[in-house]
Order: sequence, then structure tokens, then C-alpha cells
Amino acid sequence: MLNMLSGAGTYLAFNAVSPKYADLLPGLQYGITLVNTTANDITTGTIAIEGADALPDDQCTPGTFAALQGVPTCDAAPGTVAGPATIVLSAQNPIRAHSQCAYSVPCPQQFLRLTGVPAALDAIVVVSALRRTDFSVGNPTGGIESFRVA
Repeated sequence: MLNMLSGAGTYLAFNAVSPKYADLLPGLQYGITLVNTTANDITTGTIAIEGADALPDDQCTPGTFAALQGVPTCDAAPGTVAGPATIVLSAQNPIRAHSQCAYSVPCPQQFLRLTGVPAALDAIVVVSALRRTDFSVGNPTGGIESFRVA
């Protein structure tokens, strides 16, 4: 007996390790998840989060990617300033073996990708609270293409 509610059709997931990228347009919420399926903690690495707007003549293709700027939040330490959105892994701040860590940055552009991801990690961007899902269109995007041209 299935005892879990399926989320099929309620989110999109993207492998966002550069040169691949995620398209945030179809949803209202997103999260970046680093996944470590190895038996070892990942204790070194600096991961940069980059964003891009769509090309003016093609809303489905990203333009030039550049580092996103992290913005301090109201609960940030006093004196925190804006800077490149990065995730720094260390012995004090690792991605533990067989675990996941979720991140987000404020005000991203339409497209998002991560550079400098250690080979042992997967970087998945999950987009949820989809603006429109229409499986009657019969394409792998679930009707997102029809949303773009609407």
C-alpha cells in the first residue's frame, strides 16, 4: 500500500551544475539542494551561484551568466554586507556523508547555475508553486511552454 502522497506535477527539478542551469520562471518558489551520496563528508570547496536573464529574442535561453550578489537579511550578523553569493565548504561547515543541505539566495534572475561544485556533490534546483501546470499539452514540460507564450 502506498503511504506517501505523490508530488508529481507539483515541482520541477534541474541539475544546475554549470554548464547546465535551472529555469526559475515556471514557479514562485525555489531552493538549491546540495546532495552528498558518498560515505565521506565534503569539507572543501567554494561554490558560486550565478544568474542570467533570458535573451531578448528567446525567453527560453539564458544570456550571460554572472555572479549573483547575496543580500544581507534582517537576521544577518551586524556589519554583514552584500557580496557574491557563494557557499564555502570547510571542516566546520561540511556537507555530511549521505546528506543534503538546502540553500537560497534572494532576488535571483530567471536562470540559475552553480560553478565550483565538488565532483562528489550533486546540485539540484527544485522549482515549486508552479504558476501553471497543464498536462493536456502532452510535452515533457507539462505545459510550461504554453505559459511562456501566453
